[in-house]
Amino acid sequence: MNYLLVVFIILLSVLGMTLNGLAQTEISYDQQMNQVDTKTATFALGCFWGPDASFGALEGVVRTRVGYAGGTTENPSYKMIGDHTETIEIDYNPEIISYRELLQIFFNSHDPYSQAYSRQYASLILYHNSEQKQIALEMKEKLEAESGKEIKTEIKKLDRFYLAEDYHQKFRLQQQVAFRDHYLEQMTMKEFINSPSVTKVNGYITGNGERDNIIKNIAELGLTSELQERLLEKNSIDPAECVTFCKTEDAENVIINEEESDQELRARLTDLQYKVTQLNATEPAFNNQYWDNKEPGIYVDVVSGEPLFSSTDKFESGSGWPSFTKPLVEDNLVEVEDNSLWMTRIEVRSKKADSHLGHVFADGPGPTGLRYCINSAALRFISAEDLAEEGYEEYKDLF
Repeated sequence: MNYLLVVFIILLSVLGMTLNGLAQTEISYDQQMNQVDTKTATFALGCFWGPDASFGALEGVVRTRVGYAGGTTENPSYKMIGDHTETIEIDYNPEIISYRELLQIFFNSHDPYSQAYSRQYASLILYHNSEQKQIALEMKEKLEAESGKEIKTEIKKLDRFYLAEDYHQKFRLQQQVAFRDHYLEQMTMKEFINSPSVTKVNGYITGNGERDNIIKNIAELGLTSELQERLLEKNSIDPAECVTFCKTEDAENVIINEEESDQELRARLTDLQYKVTQLNATEPAFNNQYWDNKEPGIYVDVVSGEPLFSSTDKFESGSGWPSFTKPLVEDNLVEVEDNSLWMTRIEVRSKKADSHLGHVFADGPGPTGLRYCINSAALRFISAEDLAEEGYEEYKDLF
């Protein structure tokens, strides 16, 4: 009997660990971010609860932790902090956000010119290497020269970072009981502290995140549909409005695998054109070739030359991408259901080349009521005066 009891207890323990592991793997954002090679920045700028959220919401910041550093007291705690300072440790992806950019945000997030009223809330930059030290000193000198005031921020080498008590970690999120319990039912406290998803939600829950980033990431943060909606609403984003969101993955974040890429297309297309048409990326809004083009002519697939849209159906949608009320040749478009980014949308692709073009939404002007939101990088514009020369003479009558 005792033997069976021991076996039963072991099986329960293994099952518990397995279920916890399975729950963890369902959080796709953590899976992705835990593969990123990160660097670490360590700052102190007052109470660490706020910076934990504001830095955590930044695109490129992978995870944050709060603790105590900068002093000599052994094993400090919140009640016996000694000569240490409340500090935030930031793991970041240097390909997305640089140490210099983090420093700029650090200086802009508090008043570095005033002396802190206690060591606990001092302004510190705790560098990890000589490169970080040099950047910090240069930026401090530059800001002092521009302002004519002395910066009180201390710049010193990090000796040791002591992790703060559990109740301080992701404090803003922990105040939202439904979010806290949801994550702690799936992961241990150690996993909670180091989770990229928890880091992001801790930032988003305070309204620190950018709208586009919240919508882009929300489906991958391991939240239930109810909690997703609550998080959107906390950021004044109507969940119903998300279905009109044009973006997929930002082109600048998409990596081209040269070994797996189509070499013929790589030779013909720019990196941006390839990322958009072949890897379903999205170019920047208001910073693309045709969003405000008003010249008469037609738009064809940049890969195949298929006629797609006409300037006669183009309108200013305010989205920052070329927008059309209807296709020039309906048979040249294919519509595909797109369930990415926590929403269901209709993706538009070219029929012959199978290029990703953009999405179509039912919020456009008359007469169709449609809005084809299209990437400039997927298009080539042919002016009305060049139609015959380019082999599109049949469309001259439109102009």
